[in-house]
Amino acid sequence: MIRCLVLDVDGVLTDGGIILDAAGGESKRFHARDGVGIKLALHAGWRVLFLTARASEPARRRAEELGAEWVIGVGHKERFLETWLADAGIAWGETAFVGDDLQDLGCLRRVGWPIAVADACPEVVEAARRVTDLAGGAGAVREAVEWLLDEAGVREEAVIAFLARSEGFSVGAMRRGGAPQ
Repeated sequence: MIRCLVLDVDGVLTDGGIILDAAGGESKRFHARDGVGIKLALHAGWRVLFLTARASEPARRRAEELGAEWVIGVGHKERFLETWLADAGIAWGETAFVGDDLQDLGCLRRVGWPIAVADACPEVVEAARRVTDLAGGAGAVREAVEWLLDEAGVREEAVIAFLARSEGFSVGAMRRGGAPQ
């Protein structure tokens, strides 16, 4: 049974590119379909955690927009996740992890559901139970979530819950003139 989905950010939720401006700001491009995938995982009742070694304001903001938990600037992901999972009462075998590079190997080797994105480094691909067809930042997280939902037998329920909360729009979500945003 899956209870938790842990996602690396750079190279998984993004294409790995990091844009730094002259003022020290950072930009990242996230794929909208991955956002829907994360919402589906949440509607399945799973905890979703963004776990990245890089201190990244865009990663924190995206996690918060989607309702995911986040931890940024983690130097040793496996050690952190061991404590986090124990505190949450979640077993490694109940956890899925999507990664792309060497810093993800420790976690991938311990979780029950290790997943690599299509453009992951060879060591990560070798450690994975499943490799997505799509690259990081190109919908790979959505693909991984759909596979996990199918494996857990809860995809239809998650889609129904997602649609029930997504249909329609509220007056607060309208622009001047009455058209939905």
